[in-house]
Amino acid sequence: MIDLKKIEELLEECLPKEDEGYGLLSSAMRYSILGGGKRLRAIMLIESFRLFSDDKELEEYTAYPFACALECIHGYSLVHDDLPAMDNDEYRRGALTTHKRYGHAMGILTGDALLNYSAEIITSAGENLEKNKPDYYMDNMRNFMRAASILYKNAGAFGMIGGQVLDVEGFKDNARPDENMLATMCELKTSRLFQSALCCGAILAGADETAVSLLDDIGRLMGLAFQIRDDILDVTASFAETGKDTGSDEKNNKSTFVSIFGLDAAREKIKELYDEMMMKLLKLPGDKSAFETLFGRLFSI
Repeated sequence: MIDLKKIEELLEECLPKEDEGYGLLSSAMRYSILGGGKRLRAIMLIESFRLFSDDKELEEYTAYPFACALECIHGYSLVHDDLPAMDNDEYRRGALTTHKRYGHAMGILTGDALLNYSAEIITSAGENLEKNKPDYYMDNMRNFMRAASILYKNAGAFGMIGGQVLDVEGFKDNARPDENMLATMCELKTSRLFQSALCCGAILAGADETAVSLLDDIGRLMGLAFQIRDDILDVTASFAETGKDTGSDEKNNKSTFVSIFGLDAAREKIKELYDEMMMKLLKLPGDKSAFETLFGRLFSI
C-alpha cells in the first residue's frame, strides 16, 4: 500500500504556501487539509491505478494530482459540513474546525477555495502532461478527461452535494425514512467520492469497462458501510477516539441506521456490505492485498 507519508508530501507540495493568496486564506486551506486524516480516498485512487498499470511516470502525472484534488474536494466538504448551518461541530481530528479557528466567513470561503483549487490541480496536471510528456498526453488525455468528468459529477449537485441536501433536509416529508431512503442518502453523500477514487484511478490506468463497473459497485458498497460505521462511532466512541464531537446526529435530530434500526442491525449491515465488497474485489486483476487490508481495518466494528 502506498505510504501515507507520500500522500502527505504530495498534499504539502500541491497546496498554496502560507504567504500566497489573500489574508489568511492560504493558511486556512492548509489547516483544513494538512491537519491529519486517513487519506482513504487518495490511497484508494492510487492503489486502484496500480491494479492496472505499473507505469510510474503515468502514475506521477495523472494519479497523484487526481488523488490530491480528491482530498481537496473531501476537505472542502468537511469544512462546510462543520459550519453552524450544517452540523455545527467545533472539533475535527482533535483540533478546532476551520470556522472555529478562522471564523464563519473564512470557513465558507476556505471551502469554496478548496473546491476550486481541486479543479486547478487537475487542469494544471493536464497542462504538465501535454508539456512534459506529449506522447502520454496524446495517448491518455481521453482517459484523463473522463476521470475528471466522473470526479466532478460525483461531487456535484446530483452526487455528494445532493446527499448532503437530503441529510440537511432530514427527509421532512417522511419523518422516519426506510432503509432504501437512508441508503440513497448515504450513497450520494459518502459513496460518490469512494466511487470516484476507485473508478478514476482505474480509468487513468486504462482499465476496461468491466473492471470500472466492478470498482464502481465496490465504492458504492464501501461508502454505505463507511457511513453506517460513522453513525455507530457517533453513538459509541469518545472524543479521544474520534477527534471530533460525538452525539452530533442526535443533537441535529438526524435519521441514521443506528437511530432507526439500532446498533446490532447497523453492525450486521456493515458485515453484509463487507462480504459483498470482498466478493467483488476477488473478480479484479492484480495484487489486491492493499484493499483487503484497508477494508479489514475499516469494517471490523
